Amino acid sequence: MVLLLERGFCVTLFCDIRITSDDSKLGANFVKLGINPGMGCSHTLIRKLPSQVAYELLYTGRLITGQEAAKMGLVLRSVKSKNMVLDDAMHLAGQIVQNSPIALQETVKLVRDQEFADLRDKLALEAASQSRCFAEVDIRTGLEAVRNKRSPVF
Repeated sequence: MVLLLERGFCVTLFCDIRITSDDSKLGANFVKLGINPGMGCSHTLIRKLPSQVAYELLYTGRLITGQEAAKMGLVLRSVKSKNMVLDDAMHLAGQIVQNSPIALQETVKLVRDQEFADLRDKLALEAASQSRCFAEVDIRTGLEAVRNKRSPVF
């Protein structure tokens, strides 16, 4: 089983195409740790999902399976096992590289320029919010709960 939480999950949101396995667990459980999302998660997740779905995941810290992520459109598809993910991704990459390199580069540039236009501003806001969270007791409560394998009580 692959577990993508917090930073690992947030990094995948910057990938153009995501493939996962059915038994993977994905999520941004920052709020359960007493901190707001970082690494651009609050910027990217609301662009990858319908806003209410993104808000629910961000506000609750709920984890989802690979199958759920595929149904939501968060990943392109979910394959049966984690051993199949790389083969599936390599097959797709093989299809992509058959196209014109210049046209592909320009297409990627156009898509990314639109998607991440205000990312720098969002990263600055996230960092400022995280500074405030680090100054509060909630972060210690959340991390202690994770260390002790229990739910936090804020």
